[in-house]
Amino acid sequence: MRLIPRPIDDDDKPFEARGVFEICVSMVRSKALRARLLAVSQEVEAASIDYNDKAASARLFQMVRHDAVGAVSGAEMVQVYTGRMVPKGSTGRAIYNRIMAIPVNQRCPLCGIGTVNTLDHFLPKTQFPVFSVTPSNLIPACAWCQWEKRDYYSATSGGQILHPYFDDFNTDEWLVADVVVGCPAAFRFYSSPPNHWSAPKRARASTHLKQLKLPSLFSSNAGSRLSEIRSRLAILRQKGGAAAVRNHLEEELASIEAEHKNSWVAAMYRAAAKSDWFCQGGFEDT
Repeated sequence: MRLIPRPIDDDDKPFEARGVFEICVSMVRSKALRARLLAVSQEVEAASIDYNDKAASARLFQMVRHDAVGAVSGAEMVQVYTGRMVPKGSTGRAIYNRIMAIPVNQRCPLCGIGTVNTLDHFLPKTQFPVFSVTPSNLIPACAWCQWEKRDYYSATSGGQILHPYFDDFNTDEWLVADVVVGCPAAFRFYSSPPNHWSAPKRARASTHLKQLKLPSLFSSNAGSRLSEIRSRLAILRQKGGAAAVRNHLEEELASIEAEHKNSWVAAMYRAAAKSDWFCQGGFEDT
């Protein structure tokens, strides 16, 4: 939902997967295991280059699942992440922390709502262990998005969720909402991309919402937001009628869209401002 910068090192250059991998395995106690891990570092780098190329052209669905990397098992590759990057004090923890700090205000780039509290493997590490510590594959995420995504991976173009480092879907408006008439009023969210988008791109927008169960998350947040602004809207309607309510919503919307046009709150305000029923008092809870 939100494009964020790729992870960079102290020289402001994108991390090299091989370097990160070698840092993480450098303190592996078993000499034999460390030797086997270091022996596949070139394969890790080659796979990372292929990953970045495919991600930049929305072709990660072409990646082939695997169980091992050379003489290293998938479980051993995953352990490089869980044992040498995640734990505090581990050799790769500084890189982990640097990636976690990328999103502005720690806002999850997958949903735009939650607070980042973990790193999610865009290509699941259980199915693609070669990318267990590849920075481009590690996405700062909130608990909701990580749980809903889990080990999801699609082998089709349109089945891919959006990649926060590579997919900029915010040049056009595509997240929309409808006002649901009722007491209290509610909002229904869905994707409605412009017609000039390709079929796979349109499908990806829908997939992202569906797979992460974002419409329900957005609807819940919209209900909370409406509770917060209901009194203000009621005062405006008493003073200036539906026109005053609509003008206020549109003024707020301009500021919200300047920050992010495809946020749930932007979609909510667009829908509310367009609804005669809502502006004429449908927002009341009685």
